[in-house]
Amino acid sequence: MNAKITSLDLSKDGKLLIASLRDDTIQLIDLRKNSIISTFSDEHFKLSCDWARASFSANAQKIACGSTDGLIYLWNLDGYVEATLKGHSIPLMRISSGEGGT
Repeated sequence: MNAKITSLDLSKDGKLLIASLRDDTIQLIDLRKNSIISTFSDEHFKLSCDWARASFSANAQKIACGSTDGLIYLWNLDGYVEATLKGHSIPLMRISSGEGGT
């Protein structure tokens, strides 16, 4: 990782870690293999600040992060954007999901 890390999030089973990076990417790391297994990005996705945070969904099957454009980006673990959620007019720094969230 060559960019500044803004946050880390550990999956509940302790096997996966996501790192939000200041180069506007998020990396998925398999801690058992000590390797990056996927990188998440989108041409419009921009981290809003040095403390912006990506999060696993409750079941650790999706990764979500807010962007400077006010959208929430949802990626699957293969690195593809599955959805963008609208509803904010300001940059998002952090989101979280509840126990029932996917």
